[in-house]
Amino acid sequence: MRTIAEQIAQAKQCFLGNLRYSDPNDPINLERAKELGIPGFTIQSFEEALADAIDDVKDYHYECLLEESREGASL
Repeated sequence: MRTIAEQIAQAKQCFLGNLRYSDPNDPINLERAKELGIPGFTIQSFEEALADAIDDVKDYHYECLLEESREGASL
């Protein structure tokens, strides 16, 4: 089983990893903006990135519940 610190780190990664696509100052968007010649370009809108982040965190939540359930069943 993962430690609480590992679970928190993973949840943060799920959330922040998605939000970066809506940040015009994130390196991934700066590079793409340069390629396209569109200042302030973002791969996703904030709303799209937020929806994806919420879905990924929910999926991770279910994964944690399943892991906990499996461990309880094996006792």
